[in-house]
Amino acid sequence: MEKLNSQERIFEIVRHLHLNHATGLTNRELAKLAGTSETNICRDLAVFQKYKWIEKGASGKWRLSPEFGGIAGGIMKSYREAKLLLSKDEERYASAMQ
Repeated sequence: MEKLNSQERIFEIVRHLHLNHATGLTNRELAKLAGTSETNICRDLAVFQKYKWIEKGASGKWRLSPEFGGIAGGIMKSYREAKLLLSKDEERYASAMQ
């Protein structure tokens, strides 16, 4: 496995936590999957914790947090708002054309 920089490790951590959400992962498991040291994983996870993107599940293993999951909900809300605005613009233009 090619050595990843810190930014790439962040994406790998998210990917592996996503794929293992039900069971969660330990620092050691994440380090192995990301091909890095446990020290790097600890440092990376501290950043995730700062932004409340991870939490420890009942098993004591790391999982993505509800706050992280909320990002997808925020994106969907933005799409609904954009569709509503576009629909209003369409109505306004259609009225002006009659």
